Amino acid sequence: MLEIRKTAIALEEEELLELERIIVDRDEKEALIFLKKSVYDKVVHSQQGKLKSHLDTGGDPVERFRQKL
Repeated sequence: MLEIRKTAIALEEEELLELERIIVDRDEKEALIFLKKSVYDKVVHSQQGKLKSHLDTGGDPVERFRQKL
């Protein structure tokens, strides 16, 4: 699960050329592949070791439940 925060990635020259080709050709299939490979995978890689589970909220869950009552 991704940590939702600002993230910067760098695109290589060939990736920028591929992006331009996708836009000019209006190629939806290639656009999705590009997003997965050149954007999403880089974001995931930048967050490796920093990922948090939606179940990991810290503290004692029983105590948090009691406080809500």
